[in-house]
Amino acid sequence: MNKILIVAALVAASVLPAGAVSAAAPGAAPKVSAQCFFLPLLPDCLSQWKAESEAVITKVAVAPKATVTMPKLPAMPNCTKAAAGAGHLYDCKM
Repeated sequence: MNKILIVAALVAASVLPAGAVSAAAPGAAPKVSAQCFFLPLLPDCLSQWKAESEAVITKVAVAPKATVTMPKLPAMPNCTKAAAGAGHLYDCKM
């Protein structure tokens, strides 16, 4: 029973769309035959998968690069030793 559920989950995961994976514009449906999804190591399928991967690589290489900004870290506190008898060790200011 568990094997049937695992196989069903794998088939469902391969059929359902994964969502927006990259910033590249969505292209046409893959030009890989349905047989190659289940038997990817057939000689004809290898050439189809290679052509499809090269097409995706060229689309991603042409896609505009997203600018990444680093988050600003909070300033480190400025601490000085507290006066004797203050009840704490350091006085810190941001």
